[in-house]
Amino acid sequence: MSNGIRYDSLLSHYLALELDRELRRRRLRSLSLDRERRIAVFEFDDLALSWSLHPTGGWLQFGRAPITPDPVDLSRQSRVWRVDSPSDERLITIELSTPARRPGRVVEIVVELMGNQWNLLGLDPSGRIVAALWPRRAGERRLWPGQLYEAPPPSGRRGIGTPLGLEEWEELVEGIEGRELRRRLISEVAYLSPINTGPILGESEGGTEESHTHYLGLARLPDAEPRLLELGERLQPYPLPLPGIDDVPYPTLLAAFDALSRQGESEGELEGSREEVSAIPLELLAGLRQRLERLERRKSRLEAEVEEAVEDTARLRGEADLLMANLHRLRKGMVEVELDDWEGGQILVALDPALDPSENARSLYDEARRRERAAEEVPGLIAEVDAETEALCALLERAEAGEATLQEIEGALPQRRPAERGEEVELPYLRYRTTSGLEVRVGRSSKANDELTFHHSSPEDIWLHARGVGGAHVILRWGHRESNPSARDIAEAANLASLHSRARSSGVVPVDWTRRKYVRKPRKSAPGQVVFEREKTVFVEPDPGLERRLRR
Repeated sequence: MSNGIRYDSLLSHYLALELDRELRRRRLRSLSLDRERRIAVFEFDDLALSWSLHPTGGWLQFGRAPITPDPVDLSRQSRVWRVDSPSDERLITIELSTPARRPGRVVEIVVELMGNQWNLLGLDPSGRIVAALWPRRAGERRLWPGQLYEAPPPSGRRGIGTPLGLEEWEELVEGIEGRELRRRLISEVAYLSPINTGPILGESEGGTEESHTHYLGLARLPDAEPRLLELGERLQPYPLPLPGIDDVPYPTLLAAFDALSRQGESEGELEGSREEVSAIPLELLAGLRQRLERLERRKSRLEAEVEEAVEDTARLRGEADLLMANLHRLRKGMVEVELDDWEGGQILVALDPALDPSENARSLYDEARRRERAAEEVPGLIAEVDAETEALCALLERAEAGEATLQEIEGALPQRRPAERGEEVELPYLRYRTTSGLEVRVGRSSKANDELTFHHSSPEDIWLHARGVGGAHVILRWGHRESNPSARDIAEAANLASLHSRARSSGVVPVDWTRRKYVRKPRKSAPGQVVFEREKTVFVEPDPGLERRLRR
């Protein structure tokens, strides 16, 4: 045994069933907690059960003597009434039947098995925490004595009760492969986990009836066939065999756990559970998933930009060709002309009245080339998104398996530090500096746009936004009422506004700017929606290279 045991909702379900059969109606004489090593010892009349809830452990073992007892307040008549696990949750509850149901007396024991944040909590009749193996804060939940217990949010995954049919399965996995496919299945389908998803997919990567059949073999929760899975150098207790995985069968799950723990003890590994391992908070795992979702949306937008650029380039060149073929019909001062296109239809072409016909055609050719050049940069951006997505998928897979470190995950996410500790929190904007040194702030999202404009700027600052398209609010910091920033500063800030808008692949983008004091938010308006006045407009060509220079 080379490392700790993993838990998923399937293992929790079958383990609860076995514990219910083994412990129901037994009198629980004492419950002792070794908080240093995170080991709980249950003493019954005729047996003892030790449960390691440290990230490097996870084993259960019968017959171990109590260790450094820290007793929990139990009634002498406490008996196990029921052991249960909510559907598709890594949670096991042990309900006690006792005549003394007074406050402060434990009547329910909750074992949390999420990620590697394992914990054991004793609850009194009011649902208040009386004892905790690991007193801690888990997101908004406060897991220490005196607090009302709040269970982790349910998984909300599909297929609880009724497994997915073949058609739903094929629709879910269509067009996805590799780590991204495994990540999607684990996040959306009940009872799937990093332990079983790879074997279920096998080499077919989920696109066949065979993978669906393997999935049903688990999701229908058949009778247990306990075994120790041979996962490389790791031995893993599991309630069912997995396709393509070598294993050793055992009569019960508890026997498999016990055998593994005794093997580890003989190899001197149980004492290794004293080693400190950082637990991964659930909010950080959620942050990884949200980051992946944002990357998926960004890739979709970039792919859409490529398609639009190809269409726009073809349209602009087609219009320019039509103008050149009909110069004899055109004259300077026209604002539009209707021409026969190459397919027998008609097309309306907008013209600049200040230009003569041939200049209008050259302008369209130039615009087509600009859009083509902008589109040439997009595949590189898509490749960067793909590489980051692949790395994050691998990290999330390791994190959910309890193998990633806290430092790795924190390093992959924007830092969000608690304000009460006096440390900087993640700001709702990105920061840049113009060539002359003025600070520029660019909103991160629609909600962040509101926060930036109305809470992270001053009335005399310059506010910018690409005209007529969705995009970021941009604030050019400026404290002078009687003068405006230089034209170069405004142009650089406007370029950032164009790059952080849906017009980023256009050749020329109009950007409106005004003082922030002339921007207001209508009541009940959507996030990021504002109205403004006294605006001026500057036209810029989006330049990704400029953004990189201003960020440095």
